[in-house]
Amino acid sequence: MSTIAAISTPVGAGGIGILRVSGEDALAVADAIFICGGKSPRALAETPLVMRFGTFRAADFRDRGYAVYFPAAKAYTGEDTVEFYLHGGVRIMRGALDAALQAGAKMAERGEFTRRAYLAGRMSLADAEGVADMINAESAAALRAAYRLMDGSLSRKINSLCDELGDVITGLEAVLDYPEETEDEVLPPLRGQIENARERVDALLATARTGNMAKHGVTAVLAGRPNAGKSSLMNALLGADRAIVTDVAGTTRDTLEGSVECDGVKINLIDTAGIRESDDAIESEGVRRALAAAKSADVVIHVVDTTDMRAEAPDFGNVRVFTVRNKCDLTSYMCPRMYGCFAVSAKDGTGVDGLRHAIAALYTEGKTADGEVITSERHKDALYRAKRALESAVESLDGTVDCTLVDLREAYDALGEITGRTATEDVVNNIFAKFCVGK
Repeated sequence: MSTIAAISTPVGAGGIGILRVSGEDALAVADAIFICGGKSPRALAETPLVMRFGTFRAADFRDRGYAVYFPAAKAYTGEDTVEFYLHGGVRIMRGALDAALQAGAKMAERGEFTRRAYLAGRMSLADAEGVADMINAESAAALRAAYRLMDGSLSRKINSLCDELGDVITGLEAVLDYPEETEDEVLPPLRGQIENARERVDALLATARTGNMAKHGVTAVLAGRPNAGKSSLMNALLGADRAIVTDVAGTTRDTLEGSVECDGVKINLIDTAGIRESDDAIESEGVRRALAAAKSADVVIHVVDTTDMRAEAPDFGNVRVFTVRNKCDLTSYMCPRMYGCFAVSAKDGTGVDGLRHAIAALYTEGKTADGEVITSERHKDALYRAKRALESAVESLDGTVDCTLVDLREAYDALGEITGRTATEDVVNNIFAKFCVGK
């Protein structure tokens, strides 16, 4: 493969900028553009993994900085790599990249460094997705989930499943070839193995909702009658004046969003229009959107004016509901001592912290003992297909072995897509196209 180069730090002024060059001619490119302070031209090659000070030479400028040579066996990409650490100015980094390209390197494509690591067997496809998730993580929970994915936790589980299914497939093929000799002995334990595989796939799928919360945050929709204090409560939860607050009922006509991190979990808050019957077309549309948002949320914060106990909760479907009795500073009302009921005052802050922690705790509820969660829709889809195929395999085992083999191979292929064992080139291309150029 050709030698590639790209800037690996964000564009803009900064203390340090990093230029990465990877490929079989990485050292030749380095020799053309970097001089190790008075040392031999091959100083980098002679001292791998050692940061060397020197002068970077571009067409119209010079810069002092450092360079490190990573031999293929130690490099991220699995091929010779040199990284340059220069002053992080826009003009410097663009000039440094131009110098590397003029010295024979080719401009890297999106995610090409990580793609080469994948092709070199340094990581699975799922591990590579974890790298992207690490970069894009917006909360501590998202970062932890991304690290586990990058570290190979999911890949190890999937590879173990694929290996076991491969053994089952081999056993069934033996039954087809030698039915009289193997059928009674081989088939009973194979059924148990298939059912065990299905249970393990189910266990992974059960974490998908929690994984979505880790990656994207817990979505909490504030709903209730007009003037219950939804917008005031949203501002209190955010710790900022995001929503407009007035004494006029129906001020909020559309959904309004904001986010805050609590206990390492991102909370996505959505303020909605007050829910009531109205002849106003705009307000009615706002109510429709409020109910739609509520039914797709992780939790509905049903805000009730404590001074008006007539309000009843609308039908929010199967979504969990927290009942929040707002304006508790104006009454002596006490919430029942039960989970999901909160007495708060958006005005003076009473109970707001407790509500915020309770929303964040929804993520913790769904965590597995080992912390493994499914955060990718691609992985979720592959697991669903594997589950259906395994269920079909259990049923078909009472019929013909040929049908069971078809089902098991389908399950194997679906699981293999997650790690890359059976992923098509289109799937691989789509994943790495979402990366930044320098990674």
